[in-house]
Amino acid sequence: MKKRKSKKNDRLVRNSVLIADRTKKMALTYIGSTLCAQAVILVDSLVAGISIGPEALAAIAAAGPLLAIEQILHCILGFGIDKLMIQEIGKGNRKEADRIFGAILITVALVYMSVYIPLLIFERPLIQFIMGDQPLVDLVIRYTQPLFITAPIFEVFLCIERAFRVDGRVQFFTLRSIITNIANILLDILMVSVLNLNLSGLAWSSVISTTLGFLITLSHFFSSQRTVSPDFSVLKSKKEMLDYLKRDIHLGECATLDEVMDALALSLQTSAIGVLGGPGGLAIWAVFKSLRGIVLSLGNGVSASVAIHAGWLNGMEDYDGARFSVEIGVGIAVTASLGIMFIVHFFAGGIAELYHIAPELRPLCVQCLQIGSLVFTSFGFLTVLGAYLPAVNRMGLTNLQIILQKGLTIIAAGIGYSVGMVNFYGLYVIALWIAALFMLFLLLRDRHWFLPKRNPEMIKAYSLPLEPAKISELSVDAAKNLRAFEFPEDFCRDISEIIELGLNFIAKTNPASNIRGDIQMRRHERHLQIILIDDGEAYNPLIEITKDSHKESETSSTVDIMGLKANVNYDRVLGLNSGILDLIPPEKAAS
Repeated sequence: MKKRKSKKNDRLVRNSVLIADRTKKMALTYIGSTLCAQAVILVDSLVAGISIGPEALAAIAAAGPLLAIEQILHCILGFGIDKLMIQEIGKGNRKEADRIFGAILITVALVYMSVYIPLLIFERPLIQFIMGDQPLVDLVIRYTQPLFITAPIFEVFLCIERAFRVDGRVQFFTLRSIITNIANILLDILMVSVLNLNLSGLAWSSVISTTLGFLITLSHFFSSQRTVSPDFSVLKSKKEMLDYLKRDIHLGECATLDEVMDALALSLQTSAIGVLGGPGGLAIWAVFKSLRGIVLSLGNGVSASVAIHAGWLNGMEDYDGARFSVEIGVGIAVTASLGIMFIVHFFAGGIAELYHIAPELRPLCVQCLQIGSLVFTSFGFLTVLGAYLPAVNRMGLTNLQIILQKGLTIIAAGIGYSVGMVNFYGLYVIALWIAALFMLFLLLRDRHWFLPKRNPEMIKAYSLPLEPAKISELSVDAAKNLRAFEFPEDFCRDISEIIELGLNFIAKTNPASNIRGDIQMRRHERHLQIILIDDGEAYNPLIEITKDSHKESETSSTVDIMGLKANVNYDRVLGLNSGILDLIPPEKAAS
């Protein structure tokens, strides 16, 4: 069976092996990071419930709408930074990506300070307006103030980390996440169980551990693998900076709408649960949200990979590649969500006991968790799809999904006031499944993941292991396909030799590895464009082809290759080598 699968993948056709595998590896690594972060939330809830009491769980749940402010601001300003940068890099505009980086960092710092300073001053009257329980108000303030104080600095670093996704160092940032979250868990236990700092201790342990994580992030600035840097010279051009911000905000509009509607839904849900179940109901809701957060972490981990890969490939107008990326992403998210659903369904009683839910409330908690877990699969699918659509500039569809998904959730929460705790969870499940099935219907009707069926300039694309026999076979097939498009015979032969030379150089540079290549030939204006992508070590494969003395800081130049005029561009993106040659046929060059 394994031999048959390998044979299928080795044919001289385009397949998903390189792109989908790269998406999967990055997704799995990011899932590790997001699950570590979610583990901290789980530990926070457990420490709060065990060491402080049910009122602490209620305070954490009640603080949700306030904490959503940070998420909304991040969506407006920070959500688009990596997507804008990767699309420009896909188009070959790395310098513009650096200027986008600088413009967004400056804006984030200024906006966050202007929001959080007044919020700290007026936090108490704002919370008192939302809820009347004075002891609960005091607990919420203790928990949120340390988080609000550090929010502007942390958001700047969060944007930096999002931008650094372009470099593909997922293992480095996963290690950073593991260290940070282990520190957070240890500090939780120290500050709450040992020093008795209660909810303030939970908040400050998050602040200290996050600071440690961002100090590790700083080390990437000194890494040889860093390829992006914020270019603050953009400040000299107000028009250019405003244009970048306009594009960033436009990309973030969908995420902002999502967060605003989610905050409204969360407020209604929290209020309804408080009316239906009181502090005990809020404690059960906090447990369910922590479990739902695991599914959200899985979805976000996959989405981080899918969005950036699909954005890069869409920028290159490689629509098949973008489809390969989202297909593997949705598969991971749905499979993992389904597994969590079964775990929660069969172990709901143990989970309720673990969270120290009062014995008289545990049967109700089990019912709510079992019913609520039915939403996990649809939630995972919608999370990945919601990140993919803006990455390929389908903003209208993104808004449609958000309005449908969140709108139905809000309606379900509004009705939930009068139907009882168990039925409340049932309505929530029904709302999300309607949204998921509708988006799935649109997806199946379109059949191409809302992208063009193919790039009309594409001549032929290949995916293959870089072995001598396969490389030789590809070069022969490439010449045959070029002749079919009426390129001159000598030109077809030269291109065949250039491709073979380049791929052999890549293979020789990685002698002990099983390197795969993804090769495309396109008509591009008056040129023939050849795109060579491989998953080998960082190097410039085009140096060997051109015999040109590139400096490391250069990514492109115009050279002569075997008597042909060519523009050569090389980049290292998402842990892949990406080389592009634009060659002009002789008679066209002469004209």
